[in-house]
Amino acid sequence: MNLNTRFFLLRLTIFTVFTLLTWLGFTQVSEQINEQWGLQFAQRQVLFDKHRTLSPLIQEIRLARKMASEPALIRFALQENDAAVRAEAIKIMNQYRLNFRDHSYFVALAKNGHYYFNDNEGHYSGHEYRYTLSRQATDDQWFYATLNDERAYQINLDPDSHLDVIKVWINVLLKQGDAVLGVIGTGIDLTDFIKESVGLNQQGVVNFFVDTSLAVQLSVDKKLIDYASITKNSNDRIKIDRLFSPLDAQRLKTITDQLQSSHSEQVKTLWINYRGTQHLLGVAYLPEIGWFDLTIMDPSNLTMLNGLQQVLVAFVLVFLLALLLLGYFLQRWVLNPLAQLQAATQEVQHGNYQFTIPIVGKGEVAELARSFESMVNYVQKNERELEQRIEDRTNDLQRLTEIDPLTGLLNRRGMLDRFHKEVARQARQSGSMGILLLDLDHFKHVNDRYGHAAGDLALCGAAKVLLAMKRSYDHAARWGGEEFLMLLPDCSEEDLLTIAERIRDVIAFLQIETTDQTFSFTVSIGAHRPTAPQTLDEMVMHVDLALYAAKAAGRNCVRMAEKNTK
Repeated sequence: MNLNTRFFLLRLTIFTVFTLLTWLGFTQVSEQINEQWGLQFAQRQVLFDKHRTLSPLIQEIRLARKMASEPALIRFALQENDAAVRAEAIKIMNQYRLNFRDHSYFVALAKNGHYYFNDNEGHYSGHEYRYTLSRQATDDQWFYATLNDERAYQINLDPDSHLDVIKVWINVLLKQGDAVLGVIGTGIDLTDFIKESVGLNQQGVVNFFVDTSLAVQLSVDKKLIDYASITKNSNDRIKIDRLFSPLDAQRLKTITDQLQSSHSEQVKTLWINYRGTQHLLGVAYLPEIGWFDLTIMDPSNLTMLNGLQQVLVAFVLVFLLALLLLGYFLQRWVLNPLAQLQAATQEVQHGNYQFTIPIVGKGEVAELARSFESMVNYVQKNERELEQRIEDRTNDLQRLTEIDPLTGLLNRRGMLDRFHKEVARQARQSGSMGILLLDLDHFKHVNDRYGHAAGDLALCGAAKVLLAMKRSYDHAARWGGEEFLMLLPDCSEEDLLTIAERIRDVIAFLQIETTDQTFSFTVSIGAHRPTAPQTLDEMVMHVDLALYAAKAAGRNCVRMAEKNTK
């Protein structure tokens, strides 16, 4: 064998080994990048689907719960046969109907099963009472199941055979204290809701929403939807596990149990066999409605490094023509850039989006680096936007839970939170605090004479006075009805009474203007400043007694609670 042949065989061996090693290295790097990219894409896709579905429901739930708190509807449930009460209630119902997304509402009364309904065209105006629900009717079991459910509201997909409609129903309990008087709510057209939530026709992406028993609540295939789940036994429901193998179904059940028990908003992923091939499944819990978002993604749509094989083939051909020269340039143009990109991938994998992506190499490799940089910037931008949307939504939900929507003051829950924090702070600093309990005098007379809209104006006027009078570190809340509560940290008894008198005096001079007349009102105030630490219940008990003393003294006055040591 001559030297040329030996060198040829040597070069061929080097070429083969180098080609094989290069190919294996590229495969490993691309698989790692694609795997990490696929997981990140899956997590963001699930969060996107979750908030896309949740947003319209939150608005409808909030409006339905506000409707359920209307005094006119509570009176209607108790005095349905009173024509004036019924007329006022139907007027309120139709006002809310115009604000609901589907411009429809329903009210079902617990005492007799009477079902009131009006649609988006107002076809039933004047004869809103449609029919009477029956415990013996299968189609009416949703109503009685809702009455027995402890949750304040439910989301239920149910075809209404009486009205010949299929909707996503939002059911809210109508209550007076602990007594359940009925169910009110609205519906969203199922077809429209599916288009907006699971019907966006994304290539390689399939969405399902299931309840805690894994019964299908939303699917593009309406045959898979488990209608009226609340009225069925668990074994009779159409569940998602019919689409998966028993092993995959069990793994999914384990994940959903974990998410539900921890109330976590984390997105979890797992690989499953779906329609004969491996797919990536993203799972997220929606505690606001008690559903799970399942997003199934075809892995072929989750890869980001495609076409790089052509670059490698080009380099291999160059290496075949000039092995020694290519060895140098291959190290300089390919291997080093790929190593740097791999390092950048690891930084991104660990969440370091501030890492500067190096633009290395030449030609296609440089383009790959720029593409990778663009991808990282895109992912970073989407993550920031998603985090901002989540933060905004969280703040909105937090505000809804702590702020009274009419007056803008804290509600009872918000005040309880501030009280507990203030008690802890005062305990650390050996401080003291006082509270004021205010009640608008003859407020029922204001509502009866001037109307509920005027009553709302009076409540808002009093709230503005409290906001103007309170110190920056004081807290004011609408305690309930026409009652307001103020928490005043580090306040002497003299200052407490001075502030109370100023509030009483300013409110007495308020002039509330309605469309056709002007009226004023007064306020009675109870004050209490404990000389020793007390619980909120104890403080409220004392200040409540002081308020009663103020009312007994003729109203429009301030009374201090009796001295106490506890």
